[in-house]
Amino acid sequence: MVEITDPDLNQVLEHFEEMVEAIDRYRETLKERHARYKAEKRDPSTYEHVMVLNLRRLDRLQQELEGETYDLLRAALDGSGVLASADEGRWI
Repeated sequence: MVEITDPDLNQVLEHFEEMVEAIDRYRETLKERHARYKAEKRDPSTYEHVMVLNLRRLDRLQQELEGETYDLLRAALDGSGVLASADEGRWI
């Protein structure tokens, strides 16, 4: 991977990775909550629909992040490598 020398671009990458990880953790939290609600014999009509919708939203968000958004980020990172080389006087 390209060395990222710009602190702002580095922060974008770190936040991107943190978002993907946070989505995975939240998805697991929802699944655990669903199991707990079932064990507590809560009425599914009060929570299940919202939980299923949120799981779908998380899936869509992750697909977006891992699709075009990831491609754009990778292109920006590649471009930063070219610019860093140009700053150093190297031809790519």
